[in-house]
Amino acid sequence: MSKLPLSDPPKNVRQRQLADGTTRIWWEPAAAARRLGFTAVQLDATRLTWSVREAKKLNDELAQALKLGKREARVSSGGRTIEALIDNYTKSSAFKRRAEKTRSSYARQFALILKKWGQSAVGDFTKPVMHTWYEALLEETSEYTAIARLRHMSILFAHAELIGWRAEGSNPCSKLKMAVPKGRRRTASWAEFDALVAAARDLGLLSIQTAMTLSMYQGQRQTDTRLATCGAFSPQEVQLPGWNAPRERWVWRLQRSKRGNEGAMVLHDDAAPVIAHAIEAAKARLRAENPGRIITAEMIEDAPLLGDEQHGGAPYHGSKGEDRFQNRFTAVRDRAIAVARERGQTKFAEALAGLQFRDLRRTFGVNSRAGGASKDDTADVLGNTAATDQFLGDVYMAPSFETASRAVEAVRRPKEQGRKKA
Repeated sequence: MSKLPLSDPPKNVRQRQLADGTTRIWWEPAAAARRLGFTAVQLDATRLTWSVREAKKLNDELAQALKLGKREARVSSGGRTIEALIDNYTKSSAFKRRAEKTRSSYARQFALILKKWGQSAVGDFTKPVMHTWYEALLEETSEYTAIARLRHMSILFAHAELIGWRAEGSNPCSKLKMAVPKGRRRTASWAEFDALVAAARDLGLLSIQTAMTLSMYQGQRQTDTRLATCGAFSPQEVQLPGWNAPRERWVWRLQRSKRGNEGAMVLHDDAAPVIAHAIEAAKARLRAENPGRIITAEMIEDAPLLGDEQHGGAPYHGSKGEDRFQNRFTAVRDRAIAVARERGQTKFAEALAGLQFRDLRRTFGVNSRAGGASKDDTADVLGNTAATDQFLGDVYMAPSFETASRAVEAVRRPKEQGRKKA
């Protein structure tokens, strides 16, 4: 074993050799220090002078905190701390343009970054420091968590470059050679989907049946199914390539919440009656909420398609609405699992337990491609760059009504096998 770089490290400094031959150095607070808000701080094995100086500063802060019984805010680099950077970014137009769900996700990650690095100076971060943190996160958490944390840190440093808090091209999170986690591959079988639909009906949760149908047959995200309005759906005369004459079909037009791009497609024949029923249920909710009042076409257009049957028909809006939606879907899945177990279908029940709502959208892509749709057609329905980028990069792909509708039409349930003749 090679010699550790610091022969006489400051108090609370720890050193460890990693499997790749590098050394991890960090400042580790004791239990009493943690109760005052101190957390472990990663140092830099390639910058020993800076690391020793930083450790001594932390020890001085700790001594003062122990004396006062509380930790004082640390001021460094003219106030350009990670805490200040997070505050600056979350007030920026770039952050405000993000979808609500994306902002919430960012806020959760930033809270964890703030707890770890809040009082650290933005200019002090180097690539070795970020690499060491990444390695530490891999040991302490999971690969997915480590990558997510570093990617959000990278977003902050990119913003720091824009506002002049770091030099251009100095993002310490770039080119860290982080592992690429395997994407989720789970899809739903038709038997699993039917079991979920039956369970939703048993529980009187038309809203969840409708959302599952939109995801399974139309390939849309949970957020866009939750927030759909009745006015987004309408019967129209359409003619697709290969049709001899126009036909009346239900059409869904939406603006996707994640990317902001617009989409339009016909509803699958299996989905259309479910949506029509959901619209009638929405009209009934409007009449119940407005007794004696004439229900106008404008009111129907703006009405949420889905209403939580177990919460007075309230829409699934906002973070609380999303939580309720997840709870209702979980209840549906649990019901389907219970029915399968009652029937002695143990393996089927175990498989259902691992199914998530987002898997239905992925299933649409698989079923559409299996039905003969091209990658481009399927990507137009999904509203992402699946046709050109395996990991859904930022290359914009304009959705097309004809290609998206072709992909929807390509979804086919397997035909039941008839009995063989003797």
